[in-house]
Amino acid sequence: MKLFEFFNVPIDKNNKPKKIGTSNIDKQKLSDEVFWFILDNDALHKEFVLPFVAQLKDTITSADFNKERFSKMWAPMVAKGCSLYHKKEKLKDNPKSLFDQELKDGLCQQISDKFIEEFQENIYQVGEYKV
Repeated sequence: MKLFEFFNVPIDKNNKPKKIGTSNIDKQKLSDEVFWFILDNDALHKEFVLPFVAQLKDTITSADFNKERFSKMWAPMVAKGCSLYHKKEKLKDNPKSLFDQELKDGLCQQISDKFIEEFQENIYQVGEYKV
């Protein structure tokens, strides 16, 4: 059995760059793909999360914890993740229009929620390294 038969997804034999439109459905799909790309990218975690894990855990458990401010802390990681995703997928659209501020803010919120959950339950892990 061939992979495209198993997954029921045709394989692009020309390997052309993907073109993503700007409809709401496409934006949601793009947001989901970039979110999982960032979460699966160990290099991003090593650069933006691992050096500050203890500080992040303390921030979450502090009495004056501000979820909105915590969410904005992830903006540099999201910006770099969007850039890496754009290069990896060889997208044709302009990155500034494709990854608009609304999409980036949504990604920051999603990542913030995910990290809050993982830090509170003490299950945050990068590759083989559990923090």
